[in-house]
Amino acid sequence: MKKILIVDNSSYMRMFVKKIIEKGGFHNILEAADKEDAIERFKIEKPDIVILDLNMSESTMDGIDVLTDIMKINPETVVIIMSAVKHENVKNECIALGAKSYLSKPFDTEILLRTLEEYK
Repeated sequence: MKKILIVDNSSYMRMFVKKIIEKGGFHNILEAADKEDAIERFKIEKPDIVILDLNMSESTMDGIDVLTDIMKINPETVVIIMSAVKHENVKNECIALGAKSYLSKPFDTEILLRTLEEYK
């Protein structure tokens, strides 16, 4: 069973995503609320899949830093970006840095589950 790390500063969003992916049959789920917690949990827990929000603070896109750090630690990790940032250049940057998928918030729950199924 794949281990999934959900990284989002919103506890509501983490809970929402967790409930969705549990319904999809994923049960080994971890959570992190910020950049530092995400990297520490990633190093210790070694998740197979990371669902990552880009905006984890009021003024910056910390998620880009998290994505970069994760790819340095393990470039085989499946990172799925979920963000309200809908700029094509941001999406392209994330894919270039190693993200496998980019889902815009609000997202369709079926699309998230289908994306996860690809990497099950």
